[in-house]
Amino acid sequence: MVPDARAHRTNRKPLVTRIAIIAALALAFLAAAGVGALAWADGSSDGQLPAGARVAGVDVGGLTREQALERARGQVAALITRPAHVQLGERRYTLSAAQAGVRVDPGGAVERAYAAGREGSFVARGWRALTGANVAIDVPVPVSADRAAISRFVARIEREQARKPVDASLKLTLTSVSIKSARAGRRLAARDALVARLTRRLTSRTDQRTLRARTVAVAPTVTDEKIFEANPVAVTVSRDERRARVFRRGELVRTYTVAVGTAEYPTPTGQFVVQTMQKNPSWSVPQSEWAGSLAGQTIPGGDPRNPLVARWIGINGAVGFHGTSSAGSLGSAASHGCIRMSPGDVTDLFERVRPATPVLVA
Repeated sequence: MVPDARAHRTNRKPLVTRIAIIAALALAFLAAAGVGALAWADGSSDGQLPAGARVAGVDVGGLTREQALERARGQVAALITRPAHVQLGERRYTLSAAQAGVRVDPGGAVERAYAAGREGSFVARGWRALTGANVAIDVPVPVSADRAAISRFVARIEREQARKPVDASLKLTLTSVSIKSARAGRRLAARDALVARLTRRLTSRTDQRTLRARTVAVAPTVTDEKIFEANPVAVTVSRDERRARVFRRGELVRTYTVAVGTAEYPTPTGQFVVQTMQKNPSWSVPQSEWAGSLAGQTIPGGDPRNPLVARWIGINGAVGFHGTSSAGSLGSAASHGCIRMSPGDVTDLFERVRPATPVLVA
């Protein structure tokens, strides 16, 4: 009997179908198992930072947020909150992190690193957990400082280091005129730049915590070279010697015999300057008993009653140099406070001085 070929083909169809179904079920099972494994791996890593995660360069991968925060505080905050120093010559200034108002927030950085590790699907997270793949993430730790506090610290350095320049000046004695030399001052160089540099150092993890600063010279306004240009001539008057001296650029060029004030009306002492200069001056007679009937009057120049002969060089209000017709009084204490000179001498002195010429009377 010949087998029926159609029956044989019919019997094979259920077998193929069963194999296909079994294969599909196996694949589905494997897929479900794989997904489950990924889900389990993802769940087991929940609460931990991903492998490879860093906070300001510190490895916190695989740690819980609490553990990561503790490590970050220990290794980051401790480095950042160290003091900074400014070295200026032999002087060293120290600014602590607390004084500078340094603030560090490692907690926020840890949370951002954790959140970055939870990004994506659970499949991707689970696969990383199963394979130990790293996440390339390094979250910086925010650090801030109080710039105003740092500016005050630099201002203190500036005050301690500052020196005002001293202008050159004339040094007058009765018998000499010399220069009291100028002295340069100093100030802190690049003040604002130093504030910025300190701020950067205090908010970084660098081990270089000492900054070098410097001062720069501040030149005086009046130098030794300018002093004689401003004051080429100086005059001194010795009441005891009854002598006036003229110096030009520190060299004695002329000496005069003069009369000075009496004991009752002494010539005032001190350092003065030439205030007024007149030729053939009039005389405003003071309201004084010694002026007699002339008190309060104005006597014109050249009048015989006018004791101010030829020239007037005022140095202190109503006191000054003037010529006199009483030649016999020269070399004595005879005036009412003024400095009497012969007409020729006062005319010579008049040509040598100018307003603001320094005059020393002692």
